[in-house]
Amino acid sequence: MIKFLRSIPEYTTAFFARYPAVLSGYIIYCYLFISIMRLFYKVKHQGASLFDAYDIFSAAPFMWLLAVSLVKVIEYRTKLHQHETQQLVHEKELQIKDTQLKTMHEVVKGLQHQINNPLAIIALLISKTKRSVKDNQDAIKNIESIEQSANSIAQALEDFQRAELYETDHIGSLEGKIAAIPKES
Repeated sequence: MIKFLRSIPEYTTAFFARYPAVLSGYIIYCYLFISIMRLFYKVKHQGASLFDAYDIFSAAPFMWLLAVSLVKVIEYRTKLHQHETQQLVHEKELQIKDTQLKTMHEVVKGLQHQINNPLAIIALLISKTKRSVKDNQDAIKNIESIEQSANSIAQALEDFQRAELYETDHIGSLEGKIAAIPKES
């Protein structure tokens, strides 16, 4: 029961923030009810003139203006709140993407360190092997194919390290998504 009583103000505030016209209607109709009761009381006990009716209801246009202003303020506040919420979500997404990019750069640096040493040995052995089999064209084609593959590995690592953003490619249902260098570098 106490929990229910404590939740009433939150519920009421949320309701009127969602439906501000209802709140302004309550304000205007409460004012009109009180004004009509005052007029009836005055007519019954003292007699009322046209000036008394004007005096009692003269604030009605101002109450209407107040109610309309209240609705506009609540609508503006709601739009501002939604905009700020969207801004926070966008900033959080940017922070997550920045963290992901930094993590990817750190992983690429580690991979470069582990892969560049064997690639250097492969490049050295490719040159040496090319010189030793310069008469065998099939062997030279195979060696050049190995050299191109090694160069593309080195280039892919370099592109990942320099990337300011990255995309993901779906490579299959079992593997899922992988990071890919953006199409436009």
